Amino acid sequence: MRYTGRVAAVTGAGSGIGRGIAEFLAEEGAFVLLNDVRAEAADSSKKILTEKGFRSEIAVSDISTREGAEFMVNEALRHGERLDLLVNCAARQIIKPVEDLEVEEWDTVLNVNLKGAFLCSKAAFPFLAQQRGAIVNICSVHAQATVGGFASYAASKAGIVALTRAMAIEFAPKGVRVNAVSPGTIDTPLVQAYFDSCPDPVRARSEFLKFHPLGRFGTPRDIAEMVAFLGSQQAGFITGTEIVVDGGMTALLFAQ
Repeated sequence: MRYTGRVAAVTGAGSGIGRGIAEFLAEEGAFVLLNDVRAEAADSSKKILTEKGFRSEIAVSDISTREGAEFMVNEALRHGERLDLLVNCAARQIIKPVEDLEVEEWDTVLNVNLKGAFLCSKAAFPFLAQQRGAIVNICSVHAQATVGGFASYAASKAGIVALTRAMAIEFAPKGVRVNAVSPGTIDTPLVQAYFDSCPDPVRARSEFLKFHPLGRFGTPRDIAEMVAFLGSQQAGFITGTEIVVDGGMTALLFAQ
């Protein structure tokens, strides 16, 4: 197992992609620090890992604040005594056209998605440097191409791609690699909730599937396997890059 004896901290680990990443890293032998702002969600993830015999601890904090980010890192060190991998996965999404988007809503999305990744990386870097560890930022295909209503989300994710490159350059002399993974449509409760909000959920899901050449939506495990690869020594010469995991969605010019 690639992560035996190693410690990973995953933000937004209470559900969806974050939970999937945490579970897969635990399967690979890691001790996982589960961060989420929602205590109940974090507890649920820990219960799943514990039932499977995996080791994990919880740090409930708001990583959009310096205190919350530092608390998360300190808890990883307190329980795991080292830090080898930081996965910045925590995110907010508010779907509104720019003309209706409130300044406070813009700030909420940017503070969690972009500022949070910056704060957690800044807090974790000295300890990652001790292990020549890695950072993986969870981005999105919205960083490259988007649709109406996603202005704040797309801006935050594009910012993470740029931040990934900048940190990769600055952290390289200390041996810390920084990469980004951009998921496409991942089959999570959040995505299903969007389909359920449509007049015809079954049709909406079927129509959206046409944008995916591979004929399916992704799973949290699809993203987790890429994260685990980038955080391991198998990717020892990869830094400053964005890897898109989207079933071919962004390669498709027109949907049939």
